[in-house]
Amino acid sequence: MKNTILIGLVALFIIAGAGTATDLLVPGEYKTVQAAVDDANDSDTVIVADGTYTGNGNRDIDFKGKAITVMSETGPENCIIDCQGGPPPKQPGCGFIFTKGEDANSVLDGFTITNGYNGCGSGFGRCGAIRCLKSSPTITNCIIRDNIGTAGGGIFCEFKSSPTIINCIIIGNKARGNGLGCGICCTAWSSPTITDCIISGNSAKRGGGIYCGVESSPTITNCTISGNSAFESGGGLYCGSKSSPTIASCIISGNKAWESGGALFCRDKAAPKITNCTICDNAQNESSGGGGIVCWDSAPKIKNSILWNNLPNEVFAISASPQLTYCNIEGGWKGEGNIDADPLFVMDDPYGVTGTWTAEPAQSHKTNRTTLIDSSASFATGELVGELIYANETAQDAWRRRQSIITANTNTSIEVIFIVGSRESGGDKGNKYRLIDYYLQPGSPCIDAGTAEGTPATDIQGRTRDAKPDIGAYETGF
Repeated sequence: MKNTILIGLVALFIIAGAGTATDLLVPGEYKTVQAAVDDANDSDTVIVADGTYTGNGNRDIDFKGKAITVMSETGPENCIIDCQGGPPPKQPGCGFIFTKGEDANSVLDGFTITNGYNGCGSGFGRCGAIRCLKSSPTITNCIIRDNIGTAGGGIFCEFKSSPTIINCIIIGNKARGNGLGCGICCTAWSSPTITDCIISGNSAKRGGGIYCGVESSPTITNCTISGNSAFESGGGLYCGSKSSPTIASCIISGNKAWESGGALFCRDKAAPKITNCTICDNAQNESSGGGGIVCWDSAPKIKNSILWNNLPNEVFAISASPQLTYCNIEGGWKGEGNIDADPLFVMDDPYGVTGTWTAEPAQSHKTNRTTLIDSSASFATGELVGELIYANETAQDAWRRRQSIITANTNTSIEVIFIVGSRESGGDKGNKYRLIDYYLQPGSPCIDAGTAEGTPATDIQGRTRDAKPDIGAYETGF
């Protein structure tokens, strides 16, 4: 009997020991992130100290199917994976690789990933920063910026990959050649969940912000998709090949397409569902078609949303049957509950925040950022990060009246992405600027004008929706 008890106790100690999670420290215990990942077991946490990590072992980091957390010590601003990728004589390379069936228990948390170049895959699958192949990890609290890929300059999801992407900033990523979806690319039955993200200043042939192809249907909630561009179609998003994303409580603004669909392009039986979104100030360069939404052989359903000041028009349908209800659409559209009335955004007078640049812009080609100065301003440092701005709000050509994402600010300066210093589109000395705010003024016709049926429980800022919800991304509570 005593021997039986002793054997049982030993077994319990072995099981308990096997289940103990361990913290692995980089660079305190391991010289590279990959070395720590290689030595980790399921449930372990790799903690990476502040610093910039480069070279072998700190790029093309492979989780190898492990259910582990790889996290920065203090956040993405201070922990940078610099892939140092580029065309010859530099080498291709990306940040992280998930190709061995990782699920939500494989967690990437709190890194800046930059300078990835056409790595992590072959042919069409060459991404810039993160690649998911038949894998669905959790990616949270990351800044993914200034990467270049054939597809998914930021994040590439292929062959039934459905990662959870939360609270990430995906900015300034670019396509190489005829690249697709250089913020996030979803293809081949991949349906990521994308929540509380900023996707801005990315550019591609199709789907500058997000590309959905081959029956890929992401769920996109509480996101800002702004200032992206496509040199063909779908400046903000592209939906093709029976893709049916669900898009709720999002701002889709200031995106550009050279040919068609400044905000969203739908084709080939795509059927996106868009609820309580603000889709404004998008444009396409061609004189015909939709600066807002283009539907070609597709059937989007749009509800409780604002479509306003998209050029040359709000919705353009070709052999398609878009269904719009309880929307505020400039120029009008047939459908239950639809209205056509100035939405009265807070950024408009008399509530708008405006000013004039007092110095010439300072541009950094290394960081793809521009610093703009208003010596008379009195902003609180950091309060504008993540907000949008017209650096030249008086530009006559709407195509050049760019929206830019603010990446940093002091009391008198603002750092932005996606600004060029020309008189027509940049923040040159003497140009007037306006902060962009799509919150509704008191008295807006959009207040209490939506339908509660199928409405998200909260708005883009987490406010609870009323029983009679507002139209658009924001719930005012008025």
